[in-house]
Formats: sequence, C-alpha cells, structure tokens
Amino acid sequence: MGFGLLFFACFLTYFGSLTPLGTYTFVLGSAIMLYALYKLSGQNKMFLCSAIGTAILLLDSMVVVICDVFGFVDTFYKVIFGIQSLVAPLLILLMLSAIFLLAKEVELRKIQAWCIVDASFVLIYLICDIVSAFVGSTAVIARLGLVCIISQVLYSMLLLVILFNCYARICYADDKEMDKNATGMPIFDFLNKLFNKASDKGRKNGPSEKGDK
Repeated sequence: MGFGLLFFACFLTYFGSLTPLGTYTFVLGSAIMLYALYKLSGQNKMFLCSAIGTAILLLDSMVVVICDVFGFVDTFYKVIFGIQSLVAPLLILLMLSAIFLLAKEVELRKIQAWCIVDASFVLIYLICDIVSAFVGSTAVIARLGLVCIISQVLYSMLLLVILFNCYARICYADDKEMDKNATGMPIFDFLNKLFNKASDKGRKNGPSEKGDK
C-alpha cells in the first residue's frame, strides 16, 4: 500500500541528512517519498496534503543541491536551506496526522499514541530551532542545538517504527496480492520481500480485524 516505500524514503531523507551526503540523499528520499505518498493518497486525503508538501520539499532540496554543486553559498542559499529545514519537520507532522487518522479508522490505538508522541518530538525540534534564530547568547544557542539534534534523532527513529508497524498491521483488501505486484525496480522489490517476511506474523489487523489486543 506504500508504507514499505515510505519507510525506505524516510530513512534516506531524515537519517541520510545526518550524513556527509545528506544533501543528495535528501533529494532521492524526497522523490521516493512523493511516489509513496501518492500511492497512499487513496486511503486518506491527508496523505495527498503530505504529497503536496513533499513536492515542495523536493523542489527546494533540488535547489539546495544545485547551489551546493556550484558553490553558491550566499544569502539565497541560506534562505533555501532554512526553508528545507522548516518544511521537513512540518511534513512529518502532516504524515503523522494522516497515519493517525488511518490508525483511528482501523482502531490501532498504539499507533495513534505513537503518532502523538512523535508529533511532540517534532514540535520540540521546531520550537527550539525557531527560538535559536532569535537568541543572541552563544551558550543558549548551543544548548538549543543539542536539543534539536536529540529530538530530530528521536522523531526520525519513532517515525520509522510507526511506518513499519503500519506496513505490518494495516492491510486492505487491495493489498492481498501485494506480493505479486512488483514495482519493476529490483531494489524496491527486494526491500518489499524483506518487509513481507518480517511482517508475516505482525500482519493481523485490517478493516475486517480491527484493534489492538
């Protein structure tokens, strides 16, 4: 249904951004995320809003890469990079809202609770990041920066946990033949097989078998 691809895309986008190649993995992850959210948009309209947000993030990250490649490290670059840093966590809030509504539909209360906790980490990151832009004290900025890094790692890790559980536990009628529907892209087909094996025991809840036990 798209959660497997979304898991892989979010890993590239949000954990990849913590690596030296983060500028480039961000573009690749955003592109895959856009495709995954488009696939999920039929289940909930909030996924469509997330897809629109991802399209904006993808365009912004492409501009960042172009500026980085040609060495345009000026005010324009800082503004574009700042927009990327702001849109990325806001996009997670949109995705969490969509997942929360979908989990509510199939009565998966644990996933709903995780979405609320993860949204809290995202808000902490956003508040600290925005406040640090208006604080003059270097010591305070350093502390806020540390909180930003910790909250970023936490919300990224929890997001992956949520997405994997969505893949394993939310199953619709049109997903019954998901093993037969190859993407045509070997790496995604391989990842899909791994997800299927890992989630065979966890795929117990769907619209016909709802709720956390």
